[in-house]
Amino acid sequence: MFKITRRNLAFLCIVAIPNTFFTFGILYIINSIVAGRKVIFAEYQAPVFFLMVLLSFGLNVFLQRKVIVFTFNSIYENEMKIFRCLQRTSLQQLEKIGAERIYGVVEDVRLFVAFPGVITTTISSALSLVIGIIYYFVLSVYSALIVITLIGFISIVYRLTKKRLFNRVLMLRSLNDKYFKVVDDIIRGFKELKMNSVKSGNLFNVFLAGNRLFVRDEETAVGSRYSVINLFNQYGLYLLIGIILFVLPIFNLLKPADVISFVVILLFILGPLTNLLNTQTFFTKVTVANKRIAEFMQELEVLNLSTADTGKKNNTEEIETIRFEDFCYQHQDDNAESSFVLGPLNFTIRRGETVFVIGGNGSGKSTFINCFTGLYQPSKGTIYLNGKPLLNDDNHYKDSVSAIFTDNHLFSRNYDDYSLSGNKEYERLLALMKLEKVVINDDEVSARRKFSKGQSKRMAMIFALLEERPFIVLDEWAADQDPHFRRFFYEKLLPMLKEEGKTIIAVTHDDAYFKHADRILKFDYGTIVKDIRPREKEIEARSLWEL
Repeated sequence: MFKITRRNLAFLCIVAIPNTFFTFGILYIINSIVAGRKVIFAEYQAPVFFLMVLLSFGLNVFLQRKVIVFTFNSIYENEMKIFRCLQRTSLQQLEKIGAERIYGVVEDVRLFVAFPGVITTTISSALSLVIGIIYYFVLSVYSALIVITLIGFISIVYRLTKKRLFNRVLMLRSLNDKYFKVVDDIIRGFKELKMNSVKSGNLFNVFLAGNRLFVRDEETAVGSRYSVINLFNQYGLYLLIGIILFVLPIFNLLKPADVISFVVILLFILGPLTNLLNTQTFFTKVTVANKRIAEFMQELEVLNLSTADTGKKNNTEEIETIRFEDFCYQHQDDNAESSFVLGPLNFTIRRGETVFVIGGNGSGKSTFINCFTGLYQPSKGTIYLNGKPLLNDDNHYKDSVSAIFTDNHLFSRNYDDYSLSGNKEYERLLALMKLEKVVINDDEVSARRKFSKGQSKRMAMIFALLEERPFIVLDEWAADQDPHFRRFFYEKLLPMLKEEGKTIIAVTHDDAYFKHADRILKFDYGTIVKDIRPREKEIEARSLWEL
């Protein structure tokens, strides 16, 4: 959240006050020479004029640099604060917040990039406007009141009209968002549209054409009104000049000698006035963005309280057993109503075991994986490591587990401590996964390009094995592999990992390979309904799918 303190305001005033005098002096000299008046320091007017221009320029440069430093320091601090909070946030909390909102807040922070230019323009314009108004009153009080009233009237009409049009522009943006979703459907669903004339016809003729037709009419109307209000602003200036030239002198409200001065001042303040009117939209956006950032940060800080460091020391010994005791996880939907309950779970996993997790869709397998990896915290019950309770903030446990989820993500850069360049283990794993002809270089770019789903899972396996962690969790890893690699996974890779001493938790539907597990856990409606050791007795795959 961006805050302007009293100290910041005091600094702005300290810089602004002398700059106001310099600007006033510049305007005074220009106006006196144009009107044919004698200035106070006539013999030094040229040096004084250039000196004041240089001093005013120097102060503005100094001010802008300070504002730029303040702004980008604030942007950096807010960006880092957001991501530090996100780093402490649990997966449940992240899912509750939603990715769209995070992207929105990040975009809100970036809105302040334009702040230095706008704030310096605003200060400079406000000072110029104040100086011009003061000068008007020095020349003629009544004429000043009339001109300022007319300027105010034109400004209010201009501002209100633009505000009303701005609301219509926001509506157009929402329509364009819908338009881009349709465009996304066209690109991503191109094959399906080619094979369904009804769907294709409705998409193009109803949704796309309807959206574009309405947007065309609205943009035409908004564009017409914008042109009218801009012309109103322009011809309002001509009207003011006409009043100054012809009306005010007729009623003896303005001396003929001061007419030129009034016109010069009007031209002088017109630019600053337009700047101030135009920056109102930016400040409205900034105010709304700042409010959203503040609300988001407050919500994150509240959420982080529930995952705060307990202060207890994490267990750093090697993990031999993981025991779930009366473990329950309750998932809540957006209305805070219970929609799914995992548990109670009571079982123990020992180091070196190969455990297959099976069950139908919605049985709780993926939720269990998130709980096992420590991403979901229990609603009640406890996980014990070597007989000791697992703490919510125990990073040692999470750092002992490598995981490849169904929606695995290959990072765009190498954030781990190992290097791929010249890495013999990396080269061995590439050959093992039959990717040495796909990833031909040992650089990061080649390893992180776009792959097929199966290749992506194999690259994820390589990166997971390079982490050299004792536990590996695989959520339907084999589902995206061809028959050859599926067989390789169960008959070669898993036994190899077991020989290396790894504990394997694998979610699978491949009943033909159940014999390769030390143990099979079957989930149904959030509970373990079967816990079988296939190597201890003969089982039929079909019987495992029966309750």
